[in-house]
Amino acid sequence: MGNRLAGKKAFITGGAQGLGLAMGKMFMEEGADVTLTDIQVDKVSEAAESIGAAAGIEHDVTDPQAWADALAAANEQMDGINVLVHNAGIGSWGSVESESLEMYRKVMAIDCDSVFIGSQAAMPYLKDHQPGSIIIISSVAGLMADGNYLAYNTAKAGVAMMSKSIALHCARSGLQIRSNSIHPVFTRTAIIDPMIQLKGSQEAGEKALTRNIPMKRLGEPEEVASMATYLASDESKFVTGTEFRIDGGITACGVGSK
Repeated sequence: MGNRLAGKKAFITGGAQGLGLAMGKMFMEEGADVTLTDIQVDKVSEAAESIGAAAGIEHDVTDPQAWADALAAANEQMDGINVLVHNAGIGSWGSVESESLEMYRKVMAIDCDSVFIGSQAAMPYLKDHQPGSIIIISSVAGLMADGNYLAYNTAKAGVAMMSKSIALHCARSGLQIRSNSIHPVFTRTAIIDPMIQLKGSQEAGEKALTRNIPMKRLGEPEEVASMATYLASDESKFVTGTEFRIDGGITACGVGSK
């Protein structure tokens, strides 16, 4: 157990599994109080109990009222909120010709619009418990395009720029609230399972996903959690409006490199 996050009170969306749960676990190990939220109510309750979190709350991140209710409940449980992690998200496989408007809007609502809704709703809590940190889980897909990730590319690029706008507003308003985005490459979580399955086996799927990554492997949830821990801590108190790439080198050389 460490104390890098002593006194921090973190609200993490998409916390039932994957990156959200990994971040929640590491935050708690470093001394933070944590509330996990997720639309999967049973799973998030179990996840919160498994790590000893303050609460596991059912939460539809596309619903402004759900944000208001979840933040109020977390604030009551933890006596404040000063770290907000936007982690909830979905993916979609589709080009400008094949993507449906329905799916496009769903991806944008969950992956992009929710970050605006939630950050706006959380500002009063963050202002009352400064210094604060907003951490947005974007993706390398927010920095590099693919013809078959139209909706996902658009949403993840959008939240990266939104993070910068939030950072500048807070800094210029004299608020001690920072905002940064994290951009993982394919990471060993449930979101990549459909892509793995397309190749017929775990080995073949991982080989396909990692062929353009210079370090030739998937990312691990703990590697993303480590970066989030840094951004949640006061170690990063002069870091804002920046994107952090956890990508095995892929954005350094371009998607077509071998």
